[in-house]
Amino acid sequence: MLNKIQTTIAQLEQSKRIKVLYACESGSRAWGIPSLDSDYDVRFIYVHQLDWYLSLCNHKDTITIKEEETDLDMTGWDLRKTLQLMKKSNAAPLEWMNSSIVYHEAPGFLRRLRKVGETCFSPNAINYHYLSMARKFYDICAGEESVKLKTWFYALRTALNARWIVENEEMPPTLFKETLSLIEPSIRKEILALIALKGTKNEDFLFEKEASLLNLMQESIALSTAHKTKLPGSKVNMHEMDKFFQGMIPKPKKKEYCGAKKSTSFTLKSN
Repeated sequence: MLNKIQTTIAQLEQSKRIKVLYACESGSRAWGIPSLDSDYDVRFIYVHQLDWYLSLCNHKDTITIKEEETDLDMTGWDLRKTLQLMKKSNAAPLEWMNSSIVYHEAPGFLRRLRKVGETCFSPNAINYHYLSMARKFYDICAGEESVKLKTWFYALRTALNARWIVENEEMPPTLFKETLSLIEPSIRKEILALIALKGTKNEDFLFEKEASLLNLMQESIALSTAHKTKLPGSKVNMHEMDKFFQGMIPKPKKKEYCGAKKSTSFTLKSN
């Protein structure tokens, strides 16, 4: 699949006249809890050439590719869109930059993205994000006798991520197993067994209601709710974000050749 993903990226760069700066896994595979038939949820960040940003037209800033026959689900965001969401402490790009599976990276890009991302991280905003998702998935798990095991892990992951932020005031680990350090060994053992089970089942596998897991989610949700107004916000440095963005845009460089027309090539500017 790696070859397929990298080939698709190269084709996009040619057909869309873009430069892909970064591509990673964003779903259950990145979290270390895939099912047998889990999709490859690839997320990527790209830039256009300079003239695209200077246009008065409102261009589409998202690229989506979905191939059901190969289980490939790719979504890309233009760098400007990515940074505009990141400055609001949107969870998606903050998760992407810490993915456990990286498919493609322009030299030095990820290091610089993380430096910018550190100033955008708001414990208050990200806690609210995971907390709202945890409540939604908890209601699903608590309301039915049997629910997809996939949904149980969505509920557990978001509840423990919110709890992690309250206790550590930092982005939760990408690998779900690492958040289990927050809980007692007995329930940790139970969840590790469920991770092993999930790896042998398809995503439509149903799991019966489990009181111990519901209690864990309730406790984590209650803790996060109690602290949701006490956590700090972000410290965004817009000057540094602008410098980063401008440095990533390919700049036109004209070259002249004897007896030939002028041609234009594009190179990434490094700060």
